[in-house]
Amino acid sequence: MANTKYTNGTLFMALEEGASWPQFMRHLRKTAGNVQAVVQTPGEPAEAFADRVLTRWRALVTATTPPFRFVLGTNESWDLSSTAARRRLAHAAMGARDDCGPSELILWGGNLRNCEEQGKLLALAGALVEGQTKSARNVRVLFREPQSVTKPLNQRHVEQAPLRVA
Repeated sequence: MANTKYTNGTLFMALEEGASWPQFMRHLRKTAGNVQAVVQTPGEPAEAFADRVLTRWRALVTATTPPFRFVLGTNESWDLSSTAARRRLAHAAMGARDDCGPSELILWGGNLRNCEEQGKLLALAGALVEGQTKSARNVRVLFREPQSVTKPLNQRHVEQAPLRVA
């Protein structure tokens, strides 16, 4: 019997070097029949990582069951190269045709601990939805509080409301 909680398509993740594993993955995996992740290797330049991600992404977008959700896990680096690679990946996810692109882009800032870094990720989300009036895609930004060694495993998440591209 098929699991009716699954959505069609693939859950696609791109995790930068040093990004934390998304705590919400357990829940997301229950909604996906297929999960694929591309992880940046230690020392790999941001642009080379973006190229690898986009190669895999383009192959999935043309598949019979294209991705329905794209998760971009970020690290704490905001140098020009990292920022440009993030923009490139986010725009590629949002720029896919409506019939084969994700219904949701999640920008995961699990390691971002200060307001300035979190603000930069929120600004990226805002830039993605600005002027998008005819898309049914959502952009969501998620953070988590820093975890201390004494904090229980069921840590709280700080979640920003989804930015709906209407």
